[in-house]
Amino acid sequence: MFIGSQSTSTILDVFRIGLHEVVRQCGTPSEVRFRTDHATIHAKAPDLTRRVDLMQITFDAKPEATPDALTNALKATQIGGRVRLEDGRCVLTVPPFEWRQLAQLLPLDRLVETYVAQTLRSQTWSLEVLQYMSSSFNINKLIELMKQRKASDLHLRAGNRPFIRVDNDLVPLDMPLISSEDMREIMLQLGGEDELNMLETERESSFQYHAAGTGYLRCSGYIKGGATALAIRLIPEQPLPFEKLNIPEVVRNICYKHRGLFLVCGVTGSGKSTTLAAMIDYINQIRKVHIITIEDPVEYVYTDKLSIISQRQVGRDTLSFGNALRGSLREDPDVILVGEMRDMDTIRAGLSAAETGHLVFSTLHTTTAVDTINRMVSYFPQAERDLIRQEIAFTLQGVVCQRLLKRIGGGRIPCVEIFLGGRPIVRDAILEGDLDKLHGIIEVDGDMRSFDQYSVELFQKGLVTKEEAISACANEEGFERIISGIKSSEGRKILK
Repeated sequence: MFIGSQSTSTILDVFRIGLHEVVRQCGTPSEVRFRTDHATIHAKAPDLTRRVDLMQITFDAKPEATPDALTNALKATQIGGRVRLEDGRCVLTVPPFEWRQLAQLLPLDRLVETYVAQTLRSQTWSLEVLQYMSSSFNINKLIELMKQRKASDLHLRAGNRPFIRVDNDLVPLDMPLISSEDMREIMLQLGGEDELNMLETERESSFQYHAAGTGYLRCSGYIKGGATALAIRLIPEQPLPFEKLNIPEVVRNICYKHRGLFLVCGVTGSGKSTTLAAMIDYINQIRKVHIITIEDPVEYVYTDKLSIISQRQVGRDTLSFGNALRGSLREDPDVILVGEMRDMDTIRAGLSAAETGHLVFSTLHTTTAVDTINRMVSYFPQAERDLIRQEIAFTLQGVVCQRLLKRIGGGRIPCVEIFLGGRPIVRDAILEGDLDKLHGIIEVDGDMRSFDQYSVELFQKGLVTKEEAISACANEEGFERIISGIKSSEGRKILK
């Protein structure tokens, strides 16, 4: 780290600003060293944010500086401490002090400026942390705390306190600041040397950790301001039963299908993985099939029941989603779960698998069920789009798009938009690219739901507040229209 000083900056200003920056970016240090061309500041204490037990300022002295002159100048400051001159270098030892006393040390800056060989004003200083304060963070205790507080995520970043996400809100924990050294130890606890080396070389790392008896962690390591950070998602050891998801049974019925493509969509953290895990586990209980999952990383871990489940992790068991998906067709699968359709090759392979008699589940980051179709088509060149629409029209079993809302009484509940394929009117609308017609079909079909319709249902059942319900709608007018029983113009046309 480098600190630039101005013509009015004292060495105490440099020390104060540098300590503030290193704490903000990397955590609390216990030993630091500042360097510039003609001077060094060395400071130590168990916690440098509270007090400084040892501070030495070493600088190149002017030729006329003598031990007596320096001693007399130090006495004149009435601060105390020690000063010595060795081979043209002056070593000034400052008495221990607390941060509220920093302004009282200004006479020392005047002493240094008087006797230093070259002014220290307007200099660039390098700051090196020699040692961080150890807070002895234990990741397993943090995971237990997450479970007690019903938190979905944990954020660990050097220079910050731990944060947990409870009911979609980030909440700081009353704990010390995490240092870079703490983050290194946490990475070693979670992923070992291999994941730490991956993070240091690739600047990104994604892996799983099993906290026995508590759950699995999906760990995503990254670098922030040169320091390590982790975003951790807590995943139960057992998938939630479908009945507890508060999603209409028509979605569960997809599990009985033998071929086709089913997508669960939504923004990050909207519960896509939880819904898919419940569906895969339900198939595992009711059907005698081979299920292959392709994930990055593996999240839920399944136990074979009536089915057998082969879980493959990208990077560990296969090179890419596309490779694994194409290869899976030779591995006698009945059901295939693809963690994410993130590119043209994966979408093409998924559609091909659905066309050749397999039930394929996957996710996409889209905000509505109807937009999902356009998003898939948009990955392909213009010349291929008509063919892709045709493949989607004849293979798509359905799309569920999710948004999580705060539930009255605590917790969260999914608000879903359900779009089902397989009907001739749906196929024609997809082939024509008529999105308005698809919205109208959703509104009038008894098994499908729009976000507006489902949010009204949740509100009328007393599960969410009106404000939460409206937040999931396309607009407030749509919410009021559904409550009053008025259908959209496109919906009225379809009914006729």
